[in-house]
Order: sequence, then structure tokens, then C-alpha cells
Amino acid sequence: MTMSRINPAAVFVAGMTAFAFSLVWYSPFLFGSVWTETQGAEATAMAPWKFFVAPMRELFTAWFLAWLIGRLGIADWKAAAGLGTLLWAAFYVIQLAGAVIFDGMSPALGAVHAGDWLGKMLIMAIIVSAWPRPQTAAA
Repeated sequence: MTMSRINPAAVFVAGMTAFAFSLVWYSPFLFGSVWTETQGAEATAMAPWKFFVAPMRELFTAWFLAWLIGRLGIADWKAAAGLGTLLWAAFYVIQLAGAVIFDGMSPALGAVHAGDWLGKMLIMAIIVSAWPRPQTAAA
């Protein structure tokens, strides 16, 4: 799949939806209290520039998922969700386990972070796979 076959609108929507998911995930309505207790600070005490940089992670991941889904020829959202789950387990969970085991991150916070990224990987994989891909011009 060439970069021109990646749908930029799908990547943008997937990335921003995943970022919005995180805002809800870490809100006081869900798991914000776990983050607050382990960090000893309110999320509002975070530097404002971090809220502008944070969505770049989701946008890059959405772009990579779109590229990989196209490259692997995945045509349905269920297979894309499976790929997202596999990537999450193989890379994110393994790296996060290191932070819990070696860096002293609390297991509760590790579980909250892991759940956040599982949700985001599923959201992004489903959106970029279900969104129509751009048509290539006939030669």
C-alpha cells in the first residue's frame, strides 16, 4: 500500500477519537482517580503543552495502523481489531510491564494505562479499516 492509499480523513478521525477516548478514560468518571492517587497531583496541574503534544501519539499510531492494515490486505473491521489487539499485547503491554516491574509503576496504574491503549488501538483499527479507502486512478 502506498501512502496515497491511506485515507488522511480516516487517520485524523481515528486519532482524534482515540484521544477523546483517553480524555474520558482518565476523567473522574472512570479512572482519573487512579492516576491522581498514584501521581499525587490533579491532571489540571499538568503543563498545557502536553495536551497539544499528546494527540500526536494517536495520530501517528492511526497512520501506522492504516498503513499496516492496507499492507496486510485486511479488509474487515474484525481482522483489523484483531491486529490492533495483537500489536497492543506484543508491544504496549510488554513495555508497560517493564515499567511496572522495574520502574515502580503501580500495577493499578499500569492496568489503567493498558486499558486505555487497548481501547485506543481497537478504536483506531476499526475506524481506519471501516472507512472507505481512496480509489486509485485507472491507468
